[in-house]
Formats: sequence, structure tokens, C-alpha cells
Amino acid sequence: MSGSPVHHGEEIVLAGIGVSAGIARGSVCLANTVFDVPVMEPVSAEQAGAELERFLRAVAKTRQQITALRNRVERETGTDDAFIFDAHLLMLEDPSLLQQVEMKIKNQPQRAEGAFYAVMQRYMDAMGRVDDEYLRERVADLEDITSRVVRILRGESEAVAQRHPHILLAAEISPSEAAGMDRKLVLGFATEGGSYTSHSTIMARSMEIPAIVCLPEITERFHNGQDALLDGYRGLLILNPSADTLASYDSVRRKKAALSRHLHEMIDLPAVTPDGQSVVLAGNIEFEHELPALRTHGAAGVGLYRTEFFYLNRPELPTEDEQASNYTRVAARAGPEGVIIRTLDIGGDKLHHHLHDGLKESNPFLGWRGIRVSLDRHEVFKTQLRAILRASAVGKVRVLFPMISCLEEIRHARELLHECKGELTKSGTAYDSKIEVGAMIEVPGAALIADELAREVDFFSVGTNDLIQYTLAVDRGNELVANLYQPCHPGVLRLMQMIAQAGRRAGIWTGVCGEMAGDVLLTPLMVGLGFEELSMAPSVIPSVKFAIRKLPAAWCRDFVHQALACSDAAHIASLCKGAAVEYFPELVA
Repeated sequence: MSGSPVHHGEEIVLAGIGVSAGIARGSVCLANTVFDVPVMEPVSAEQAGAELERFLRAVAKTRQQITALRNRVERETGTDDAFIFDAHLLMLEDPSLLQQVEMKIKNQPQRAEGAFYAVMQRYMDAMGRVDDEYLRERVADLEDITSRVVRILRGESEAVAQRHPHILLAAEISPSEAAGMDRKLVLGFATEGGSYTSHSTIMARSMEIPAIVCLPEITERFHNGQDALLDGYRGLLILNPSADTLASYDSVRRKKAALSRHLHEMIDLPAVTPDGQSVVLAGNIEFEHELPALRTHGAAGVGLYRTEFFYLNRPELPTEDEQASNYTRVAARAGPEGVIIRTLDIGGDKLHHHLHDGLKESNPFLGWRGIRVSLDRHEVFKTQLRAILRASAVGKVRVLFPMISCLEEIRHARELLHECKGELTKSGTAYDSKIEVGAMIEVPGAALIADELAREVDFFSVGTNDLIQYTLAVDRGNELVANLYQPCHPGVLRLMQMIAQAGRRAGIWTGVCGEMAGDVLLTPLMVGLGFEELSMAPSVIPSVKFAIRKLPAAWCRDFVHQALACSDAAHIASLCKGAAVEYFPELVA
């Protein structure tokens, strides 16, 4: 995209990523979201007490504002997405955070704005370095809280919204800004940054506001008052739409409305192909408060429960009781299919100081992370394993070990699990003695020895995000090589076929928990490869179920043979798009 401005009368179509479905038309409104980063401003020692009081009053006022937003979302949307602001409130009530700001103001007398921002910046930097993309996206929540507290300290009022219907264009939109939108006025929004799983886009979907992300330079190229049409289905922003464009979108609106009604009506139907092959569709979650979304979208349990949140940005390591209480509540609410709890999966350089001892690694992606950390820190690992076992007494629980690369790791992990079972038996604590154990296959070496690994576990879960990155030597967060991140790469698909076949030979089930599971264009491949379970973001489950119910499994198996005969990713992707158009055009039109 060039940086030149666009003038009236010239139709231009920009492609981003659609994150909230719907079509909206209105005049452009550019958001004014400039935030001046506070700097350290010294004050006298006598003024430190007053600065601390000022900070605590700002925190209290922020809590009031966030609570009001939460209640409004809960009242107006009728969804459970108000949980997003629970994390904001917990951060504001974190005694460790408040203590750090207090000590900074007292030990180095300064204005509260700079002290608070410096403390929060450390949190944001730490979260931004985490390997897990979902956790990295939570930086936006920290930025939201930080800017809100700082604006209150500065006495700045919240931005006044436009009083006419409009399409909002912004560099970024925070979760609280999204929650505060008037749906009658904000017809849709587009941002330069963002992602499908950011909390601001979750809010957009809850409020049924069409939204697009990843449209560079839009705040510089366009201006207030331009006519715009926003297509949240295909991720298109159309400036100055022509009469023909507007007429075609009238037809699209009618078709999408009919599809939406149909997807809602089939929430409780099974994910079964026309020729009888069943696929379990589960949901990936990060926090307990995401559980209601599973029911809303027809998920069959929790296919991946990430546990890294227990270990990040806290002064002490989580206790066994703390973890057991959380896992037990999740297990009790996950339904008959239960929950798969993944043990700690994070790079050693991002861990609590009690674990990493100042560790510095030149390449943490190929270093001390995932199961390697757990096996080197037995007591921390066993604390988590005992907590998981205790939860298995109240619901169906499976345990999943991440980043397995060799037989020794899975055997060592199982030995420690056996020790934990013995300790709980000795103490008279109930647990499921036959708890299923799984290996997360995300390292090419593990895929190549899948036959041997399959004899050691009860199931495989394929983590396609890392499997693609490690197979293709591509960091998808690196803009220089992101175009080489290719889920349809023949090498990736052949490894996935090896994993699925090894599972079948060993008589264990195999699932997929990476983003490929929820990409409806790849559903023919997932069914054809024979994966028994797909776990994904809950919001995409209805579309994947719709596709599965249209696709004959026998045809999908033939389709996989055809795809694997291709020599390049582009050809395979083209075949997948053709299959989608043939069997479920409603989802891709």
C-alpha cells in the first residue's frame, strides 16, 4: 500500500482480516487516541505521600469505570464476554502491583503517573516476549488499564464520541473502548493492528459490530466524512463504494443473515459427515471464565486448557491448592467430554525468577521451554500434576505434555505422574487412577517417531502452530518471513499424516489443537487425514461443524491423496478453496 491519501469519488478496496462478521456502511470517523507516555518526574520527599494518595484514588476511580463497563456489556449483549473486564479488575486489585508502585514513589519520590507507568511497562514487556501468541495479545489489556489510570491521574476526560452513525478507523482500539461503543453510532470499525483473538475484537463480536484488523496506514490515508463500506466477513474496507458494489452487498447481506440463522439452529447437532464419520469439536480456552462460550457455540468439552497464566507476572509460584481449585471448577463445568489440561508450556526466559535463576538464552525458541522446564524442575512440575490429578476426581480430565521431542521425555514425565499418584494415594486423596495421558506433537522429530511415542500415551494432540514454524523454520511473527508460514505446505501435511496414521496403528485417538483445526478451508484435510478431534476457538465451531456435516469422509480421504501429490503449498490451498466452494459455498462466498 502506498501512503498517498485517497480522495472523494475514487473507489478503493483494502483487504485486512475480518474479525467480527457483518456488513456496515457509513461515513469515516478517525479516532483520536494519542497517548503521551509518562516520564519520571521527581517530587520532594514531603510530596510522596500525596502522590501515593492520588494514585490510589485514580485506581479506585478506574475500578468504578471498569465495573460500570462490565455491567453494561453483561446487560446489553446477553453474552458472557463481560469476563474480559474481570482480568482488568484483578490487575487493579493485585497487591504486588500496588506495592511496587508504592515503593517506587516512596524510594524515589516522583509523580504517580511515571511510577505507575514504569511498573506496568515491565509487565507489558514480559508479556510481549511470551512465545504463546494468545498471551502476547493480552498486552493490549495491560495497555488499556495503564492508559486509563494515567488519563485519570492527568485529569483528562474520556474522548467524546461522534454523535452520528459512522465507520471508525483507528490505529488500535482497546477492550474498554470497544465495550464503550454505542452500537447505534459505531456501525463498524477497522484498525491498523489487532488480531482475531484480541479482547477488543471479542467485544466487537459480542456487540455484533462488524470489524476488520491489520489495515496499515488507514488513519493516515483517509479522512473524516468519506463514504465507506466495511465487510467483516471477508475483511474488506471499501472507500467510496460504487452503485454496483452497493447492490451486490445487498444480496450478500441477505445470504449471510440466512446462514447465521442456520448456524445457530444447528448448535446442538453432532459433527458427523454425511457418511457417518464423527469428529469431536472442542474449544481452546485460557481462563475459567471462557467456559460459557463453549456452551454458546456447541463445543464438546475443552480440547486445550492453557495453564501459563498461573506462572506469569506474580511474586510467588502457584500453590497446589490454588491450581487444584481452578482445575476442579473447570472439570466440573466442562461437560461429558471433559477437559484436556496442558502442563506448563512456556519458554524458560519468561518464567518466574524462582524457576529460571536469571537464565539468558540466545535462542529460546530452540531452548529450555515446555516439558524441558518441567522435567528440570521436578517439584514445580509435581505440584501441577498433583493439582490436575485432584481435579480428575470430579470430572473427566486428561493431561497433555507439551513439546515432546523424544521417548525419554514422555517416559520421565509419566514416571513423575506415577510418583504423584502414589503420594495422593498415601494421603487418601481421590483421583482418577486411569487418567489419560497425551503428548503434544509440535516438533518434527516427534512426528518422525510417532509410532514409538504412540506406545507410551493414550492420545496425541497436534499443535500445528509450532509444528509449522519448526518444520519450515519460519517465525510467523517476523514480517520478513511471515509469508513463508504455510499451513498447506506439503511437508507439514505429510508430517500430520504420519502422526494420524501412527495413532491409528497404536489404537489411540489423535486430535489437532492448533489454528489449522479451526480454519474451515482446511476442514476437508482434517477430516480426510482422519483426526478424531479438532479443538479451536469456540466462536468458529459452528462453521467447522457446518462444513463437516456437508463433507463425505470418503471423498475427504481421496482429497487428501490428491493434495499430498502436490508439490507446493499454493496448489494445495487452491484445492482447499475449490473444495469449500463445492461443498459449503455459504461459508466462503
